[in-house]
Amino acid sequence: MNKETARKIYIAKRNELSADEIQAKSKLIAETFIGSDLWKDAKFIHIFISIPNKGEIDTSFLLNFFLKQHPEIKICTSIVHANGQDLLHTCITSETTYLPNKWNIPEPVERLEVDEKNIDLVLLPLLAFDTKGNRVGYGKGFYDRFLRKCKPDVVKVGLSLFEPTKDLIDADAWDVPLDWVLTPEQIYGFN
Repeated sequence: MNKETARKIYIAKRNELSADEIQAKSKLIAETFIGSDLWKDAKFIHIFISIPNKGEIDTSFLLNFFLKQHPEIKICTSIVHANGQDLLHTCITSETTYLPNKWNIPEPVERLEVDEKNIDLVLLPLLAFDTKGNRVGYGKGFYDRFLRKCKPDVVKVGLSLFEPTKDLIDADAWDVPLDWVLTPEQIYGFN
């Protein structure tokens, strides 16, 4: 399946979900992640901030869990670089305030830059994924460029509202495959 087709199909599927369904699925994904061992050795976890009104997984459950119950783990998120191509990363706390950027993505106002090489685990947004760990995002390549800058053993975990597509996604040479994907129903490993 080509990425553009997957993008259209899964945006349509996501748009069919009610806000309550997305919240329920987001909570199940958060509970599965929290109950897993995936994060137990991480000192720096990168969590994406959900875009309001896009029907994305709500990551606030995970943010609240780590910020309140595991202050020893540094949590960071991304800011779109002024070049419009790359992501910068900054630590966040429970006191962090956010303002929407030009794509309506909430970005931290206060900035404490984090080097990609310090990040142990990255939680990635996605629209679709296949049984080989290939992911489809919005098509801008931000996360692929970011992940190539991370240390080789960074753990890459996708969060998906849906189970994998049965059709393999046409991966490009620059695509970075996932190690794991969490859905409301289970954890998929690709190691």
